[in-house]
Amino acid sequence: MSFPRYPEYKETNVEWLGKVPNHWDVVSIRRLSPVQRGASPRPIDDPKFFDEDGEYSWVRIADVSASNGFLENTPQKLSVLGSSLSVKLEPNNLFVSIAGTVGKPCITKVKACIHDGFVYFPSLKINHNWLYRVFEAGVCYGGLGKMGTQLNLNTDTIGSIKVAAPPEAEINQLLAFIDHETAKIDNLVAEQKKLIELLREKGQAVISQAVTKGLDPKVKMKRSGVAWLGEIPEHWGVRAIKHIVSTPVTDGPHETPEFLDEGVPFVSAEAVSSGEIDFTKIRGYISEECHKQYSLKYLPKRGDIFMIKSGATTGITAIVETDREFNIWSPLAVIRCNSESNPYFVLNFMRSLNFQEAVALNWNFGTQQNIGMGVIENLFCPVPSLEEQKAIAHYLTLFTKEFNTLIAEANSAIELLKERRSALISAVVTGQIDVRNYQLKEVA
Repeated sequence: MSFPRYPEYKETNVEWLGKVPNHWDVVSIRRLSPVQRGASPRPIDDPKFFDEDGEYSWVRIADVSASNGFLENTPQKLSVLGSSLSVKLEPNNLFVSIAGTVGKPCITKVKACIHDGFVYFPSLKINHNWLYRVFEAGVCYGGLGKMGTQLNLNTDTIGSIKVAAPPEAEINQLLAFIDHETAKIDNLVAEQKKLIELLREKGQAVISQAVTKGLDPKVKMKRSGVAWLGEIPEHWGVRAIKHIVSTPVTDGPHETPEFLDEGVPFVSAEAVSSGEIDFTKIRGYISEECHKQYSLKYLPKRGDIFMIKSGATTGITAIVETDREFNIWSPLAVIRCNSESNPYFVLNFMRSLNFQEAVALNWNFGTQQNIGMGVIENLFCPVPSLEEQKAIAHYLTLFTKEFNTLIAEANSAIELLKERRSALISAVVTGQIDVRNYQLKEVA
């Protein structure tokens, strides 16, 4: 789809804007409104500042990060005292995060209080939805407040951003176009996400079937004796994990090491949460001396299975497929299979619906969900012959490769759609396309 350009343009001398339509104004945000920070009662964990029946919702960075740009609700509300020590926003007010998910705009649809990780605009002289779209496109942050690769924003840097301001009637036309076109793109993104969800459900079902029922649909079945495992092939056995490992289930050190800029990679749950070991998400680097000390307890080896045993991603697994030197932290439990167990069969079983149900049934809840190593080693695992384990693992390797390709294609489509969405918004708010006469058609 192509759109015409405006008849005449003028130079702005603003890098991210370039030339804008001749009849548009260019103004810094501080000219449109003062830019002010939120505030927080201290100490923020004091119960007297919270009330589940409070009038004002308490906004955290996580709430904004998880939102679609419009804040509908939050898990916590402030008491009268708590809200008096914060900054109150009435519905339909715009604010922007300057910490955590830096630069993300949000419009509150409820009465809310924001802390000093956000800035807001108390007397905005332009449609707040227009400024929201400017921030959403993100190009206005280009080269602004950079420290390394981290965007660094404050009231001054936000206030200094220059934006293009069309006449009010035109803004309404352009916003209607953006709303219409982004809704179509959002629908396509939702379809791709639904496809990914269905693929993952199918993938887990196939894995669960293979590791608990085998590959022969005609095989005779028997009761496993384990409620969450159900029936298994008649010739299979069942053993506790502690009887299929070569060493006791263990974990990494519990103390926090000194982290360095380089050295031996130190892996924690974040690097495993994707289902593989992602060395770009390691906790940090430790010294050779520290690595040797920790290796007295455990030294990673190819074929070892890691399972996250605490936090929101409890139960996620990954397998070591490298010979590089690294070490792990305590949130990871290690299963090292013995010579009668194929690690890829065991890995797939630990990813099955059955095993994940067993993990959920055995969670402990303190400040977060967790499962102890003593519990893990006493969970049961079906045991076919080693040859059959290898055959099942090979089958699932081929299946997973094809399945992951489909998911990767869907994720790629989502990224392209998001890029198109951002480019479209950017083109409109900078006046690179003229959509004033575009006929909006109903979104299916």
